[in-house]
Amino acid sequence: MKPNIHDMLTFIEVVDTRSFTTASNRLGRSKSAISQTISRLEADMNTRLLQRSTRSLTLTDTGARFYDSCLAIKNAYNDALEGIWEDKGDPQGTLSITAPHALCAAVITPAIKLYLNRYPRMSVRLVAEDASIKLIEEHIDLAVRVGKLTGQTARVTKIGTLSESLYAHPDYIKAQGGIPNNLKALEKWDHIANEWQGNPVTYSLPQGVSFKVLPRARCNSLPDILKLTQSGLGIARLPDITATSIDAISSLIKVSPLGIAPIYALHQFDTKPPQRVRDFITLIREQLRSPSSVSDKPMN
Repeated sequence: MKPNIHDMLTFIEVVDTRSFTTASNRLGRSKSAISQTISRLEADMNTRLLQRSTRSLTLTDTGARFYDSCLAIKNAYNDALEGIWEDKGDPQGTLSITAPHALCAAVITPAIKLYLNRYPRMSVRLVAEDASIKLIEEHIDLAVRVGKLTGQTARVTKIGTLSESLYAHPDYIKAQGGIPNNLKALEKWDHIANEWQGNPVTYSLPQGVSFKVLPRARCNSLPDILKLTQSGLGIARLPDITATSIDAISSLIKVSPLGIAPIYALHQFDTKPPQRVRDFITLIREQLRSPSSVSDKPMN
């Protein structure tokens, strides 16, 4: 049988990383699936491409020649796709994005509106998710993530920062006797938390104040956390861009700042991302700098 191009691309990842484990992480597939792919490729080629040992992988002479051919095919494949996508004046296709809920309403969805207004032949797929998503497995062009990144094989660019604080409704604050001078007293308040914060939740506040709490309510959706906080149920960790939005600014009070986290853009393209992705990253940067001041003007 003739080798499958997807198997050939997997072969390139294995050779480049010198590891079935690392290749499986980059491709979002299991280690056994990667091993089966290489075995299938060798069976299709009727030759051994890799010498395997418990500690290393090395190319056979045939494997080295085949790797060069696979790399040429990969480059031609990418060039062909870019030729379709990179119509500078009027790009077409689908841009797939994933971002945490904290950024979707205030940053990502306004950027999508501007993007689609500028490029009428484009469409956008947004996956709102706080947890990490395998970019290749889920066919994601661009991931936007907040906070420290670990074990990352994607290409990463810092695009901004996100400030967060503890917020509560004025009626709830009044019922607690006002904002305490000693912020450690906040551990006695009712807390609303996101699932990703864990249980218990650990807070580190200014002046070295820290404490752990068991949330009274936990949600996996930022809009629900915002609504519960606005209802006066308790105090919650919210992004400042969310808590100071038009819907929330009149109903919430900042009790204490929490800190600032970096925002990153991630992709799995070999070099720089295509123009369609770079344009969207530019829009996100603009929204983060001044969400209300972005105009629908052409990009350079």
